[in-house]
Amino acid sequence: MFKHFFLFEIKNALKQPMIYIFLGLLALLTFGATASDNIQIGGSVGNVLRNAPHVITVYTTVMTIFGLLMAAAFYNNAALRDFNNEFNEILFSTPLKKSSYFFGRFFGALLLSTLPLIGVFLGTVIGSLVAPLFGWIDADRFGNFYIETFTNNYFLFILPNMFIAGSIIFALANIWKSTVISFVGALAIIIGYIISGNLISDIDNETLGALSDTFGIRAYSIYSKYYTPIEKNTLNPSFSGLLLLNRLIWISVGGMILLASYLNFSFQEKNKRVKKQEKSIKKSSEKFILPALEIGFDRSSVWLQFKSFFMMNFLSIVKNVTFKILFLFSAILLITGLIGGFEYYGLQSYPLTYKLIDDIDGNATLFVIIILVFFSGELIWRDRNSKIHEVIDATPHISLISLAAKTLSLISLTILLQLFFILCGVLYQLVNGYFRIELEVYFLDFFYANFLTYAIWSGVMITIQVLVNNKYIGYFVSIAVIFIWSIVLEIFDISSYMLTIASGPSTLYSDMNAFGPGLYGAMMFNLYWILFSILCLLIAGALWNRGIRNSLKTRTIIARKQVPRNYRPLIFGTGFVWILVTIFVYYNTQILNPYKTNDEYEQMAADYEKQYKKYQNVPLPKIIDAKYSIDLFPYKRNVDLKAIFKIVNETQIQIDSVHFNVDKDWSPAFDIPNAKVVFEDKKMGYLILGFDKPMLPGDTIEMTITSQYITKGFKNGRGSTGIINNGTFLNNFELLPSLGYDERKELSEKNTRKKYDLKPKIRMPKLEINCEGNCLRNYLTMGTSDYINFETTISTSSDQIAIAPGSLTKYWEEKGRNYYQYKVDHPSQHFMSFISAKYEVAKRKWEGIDIEIYYDAKHHVNIEMMLDAVERSLAYYTENFGPYMHKHCRIIEFPRYATFAQAFPGTMPYSEALGFVVNLEDETENNVIDAVIAHEMAHQWWAHQIVGAHMQGATMLSESFSEYSALMTMKSISKSPMKMREFLKYDHNRYLRGRGGEIEAEQPLYKVENQSYIHYGKGAIILYALQDYIGEKKVNRAMREFLEEYKYRPPPYPTSLDFMKYLEEEVPDSLHYLITDWFNEITLYDNRMKSAVYAPLENGKFEVTLEIESHKIRADSLGNETKIDIYDWIDIGVFTDEDEEQLLYQKRILIDKEKMSFSFEVDSLPMRAAIDPRMLLIDRIYEDNIKDIKMVEL
Repeated sequence: MFKHFFLFEIKNALKQPMIYIFLGLLALLTFGATASDNIQIGGSVGNVLRNAPHVITVYTTVMTIFGLLMAAAFYNNAALRDFNNEFNEILFSTPLKKSSYFFGRFFGALLLSTLPLIGVFLGTVIGSLVAPLFGWIDADRFGNFYIETFTNNYFLFILPNMFIAGSIIFALANIWKSTVISFVGALAIIIGYIISGNLISDIDNETLGALSDTFGIRAYSIYSKYYTPIEKNTLNPSFSGLLLLNRLIWISVGGMILLASYLNFSFQEKNKRVKKQEKSIKKSSEKFILPALEIGFDRSSVWLQFKSFFMMNFLSIVKNVTFKILFLFSAILLITGLIGGFEYYGLQSYPLTYKLIDDIDGNATLFVIIILVFFSGELIWRDRNSKIHEVIDATPHISLISLAAKTLSLISLTILLQLFFILCGVLYQLVNGYFRIELEVYFLDFFYANFLTYAIWSGVMITIQVLVNNKYIGYFVSIAVIFIWSIVLEIFDISSYMLTIASGPSTLYSDMNAFGPGLYGAMMFNLYWILFSILCLLIAGALWNRGIRNSLKTRTIIARKQVPRNYRPLIFGTGFVWILVTIFVYYNTQILNPYKTNDEYEQMAADYEKQYKKYQNVPLPKIIDAKYSIDLFPYKRNVDLKAIFKIVNETQIQIDSVHFNVDKDWSPAFDIPNAKVVFEDKKMGYLILGFDKPMLPGDTIEMTITSQYITKGFKNGRGSTGIINNGTFLNNFELLPSLGYDERKELSEKNTRKKYDLKPKIRMPKLEINCEGNCLRNYLTMGTSDYINFETTISTSSDQIAIAPGSLTKYWEEKGRNYYQYKVDHPSQHFMSFISAKYEVAKRKWEGIDIEIYYDAKHHVNIEMMLDAVERSLAYYTENFGPYMHKHCRIIEFPRYATFAQAFPGTMPYSEALGFVVNLEDETENNVIDAVIAHEMAHQWWAHQIVGAHMQGATMLSESFSEYSALMTMKSISKSPMKMREFLKYDHNRYLRGRGGEIEAEQPLYKVENQSYIHYGKGAIILYALQDYIGEKKVNRAMREFLEEYKYRPPPYPTSLDFMKYLEEEVPDSLHYLITDWFNEITLYDNRMKSAVYAPLENGKFEVTLEIESHKIRADSLGNETKIDIYDWIDIGVFTDEDEEQLLYQKRILIDKEKMSFSFEVDSLPMRAAIDPRMLLIDRIYEDNIKDIKMVEL
């Protein structure tokens, strides 16, 4: 009998189109991701192949989420078919075997649910064959297929996930006899997946997050997080580690649920509704008195009809069990997100209102959309399912009234949900002792970011249900419009918000600048889509199916005959207004502010290089002096600029022209003596001014550039965040045309370059011992200037403070505006910022240096800590590296449209999302403020006093040195050697994860090519570990002497090779291998604590015996690894606590064999033992370095 039921499920489903639609859909999605560069799902960029095992695994795991919803249909059908057809009583009266019926249905549905997911493999294989054939993607970006890729993915993800999900869905369907409840169960699984994502956002919770994910996706992401490109191309997911443990846990859970469901299942139907029906029969026998009715049809009756329909629909949703469950789910999702806090390096931010609305928008919005999808179908089909539609449809009412009531019920539902979310946010703030509750921000954000979006989707989804006239197909179409339509637009590289329903520019809220520069555009796009939604509803009202079900064609014919005369003007009037708004939006976003698609940007960059690369080595004059006059108009978002540059010919030949790159958003005009425009390419923004008389070597002239930026209308995106109402932040590269051919405008990704017939681009010039040309320019200004004097006169509105680098030499007020004059204290790199906002100012003086923090009044809580951090940095750096070269030191807050900090001469802008809002009440040392401030302060030495030549290794001299300096500042105040491990683990994670995202080739540290994961993560680890091995003073002395030699020196600029000479002198011969392993090569370690035991001694001490295993690994640029002989000094240590905070014993030992053992005595009871206890060595799996120490008897 099992075989009969099993095969019946299979055969019955194979006769239906649903399984083939699902299969085709998943195949199409993965085909598009494989065959098009416009869709990025699996991370197939750079050196990672399009069909790499890792990429296919990502496709598979992601698609199992979609497969879950498809599986729900198969399991529901298997569980409920006999009940829905009312065949159960007949079938169950026959001599059936319970196990055969139950498990035959279940496993039939299980097999069916896996079949659509085979489409992932089909789409990948077909895409891999078709894309090269049609020339969409080059053949060398595809590799071989491995049968293990498909089998392992099937047995690790597809089959287990469908079994686990199926057990839950099948159980719910059998218990509740409800398709809806079982679909809700599927959503509960998705919620679990989202919550697990919140957990792994904190590095300390990765294991918990990996094990709590039903799908196993998080477990695989942790399992593969340190994969290099070569490993992504070759390694298949394996049955091991966290991934295997996750699968075993959840398969066991699924098995237990399935067993419990089987034991609960009975052929004797237990219908609790019988009693309710008996009660209703008794009630129905009571005498009913028909009320007297007064018949009338006027405007008041229309309003009463609308009100009646609205209340009936709204209450039907609110009382619905499914809504209550979905409401609970969304609440759980939001609350778990709030409890998780707002992580930054393991620390939480204060619960500012904008943090809360971010969390609400991020966690709850998805479920609100799901609720809208579901109940749009429920409302349209409610009367038909209750079989009262013919009665209601026969009543004298306008169809539009009913549809409008249903739509408003959905919209009202979103208001109810949002009020609850806001209440959760407010309560979270109060519970955490935060009392600056900004209710207006909550409600305005809801209106701008969500309410109008929900209203638009409500109208569109109601319309879809009316037009399709099938609830489940309507659901499918709604989901396709929400999710799949955006993918289709990506495939065709269409990014206009005019084609993406209910979309528009971001209205990200900032405490400094409210809802930002995108608000006007967002409102216009919302108006555009609201009118579109109303138009859809009006059309749906005309095509509403009243009475018996009719086809769309039949309803169209009926509508032409029966639609009231005053209805058509309403449709045409709304359509006319929508067309007017469409024209206005189109004019602003396509004509007044035209934008380019990704393909257009790529084509433009390729054309720029092909046409103007020939000018790359054309000799150009250098800027040696700069004077800026800038007028900021923040409330109009306009800028007027005048810059006077003194330029000189420092070459040995004549210069007959000057080349510029011009930004079309600005309107520059040039005043250069005896020069005129000889060539202009407005499309590319390339301009050449020729001299009537060439500049001879040593000649100096004055060049004046005037420019203007005027904000016009609104853009397809948020628009410029540089010039805004409060928090303007611009730099000189944005304000002015750049000199000469700009290689930074070239395409960089090798596969993209190949698409446009361009040779691979050298990321940075090769490091040379005796360099000439490349050492004459640094990587900041690229040869356009060296260390120069500059001054700025900057004006802004009367309620704001304007800031530029340099000391403030003059301030005055004129014509209702504030004017400031700044001049740098020392020649500096031509790298300047211009900032304006309403600021509070905190001041302090340290040894004659003015420390100033310009901050928003709402963000005052950490200001004293920030001033302390600046002082600590100044103290450590001046003592160890040399004097600070400015009279002032400013930290300036800017809005959170970007999350970074940056160092200009004596001036350091910080995003409001960084240290200003981090909760440091319980952090007395090693906090994030010290980390970020110390890093940017260090740039006043590393990047400003000394800057590297434009070649490999340059960013080691700035970013690695600054990161090391920051770590040493924190170490100087640390009370425990283990505290620093908390920071080092983030650096390890940053470096090891970054290797997997490398798009070209990983370089050794001394050859870093502006690769952030190397110069930040690895650079910090290596330099910090080195000072631990050879001594802090030696490393700092090498850096100081190097700085003294090259500080503010004109070209040639120093290279990393120059620094290595100083460093090598400080490293003893016994440790010289560290230079090779850590700086010159890519070296990893695989250290493991194999055994750790202790025995109590008679003298009260404890003898500890450790067995370790150590491997040293050399990697190439793609991640290929080779074991090499180990002969290294490595620490071993013992902790007295489980949290590894108290290091009882530590000793550096020589490891010359892969397996070794050590014994030693300690004074206190040992708890845990570790090799490399302070995380100084780069080890991909650090967890196996540590082991609990077990007691043994001697």
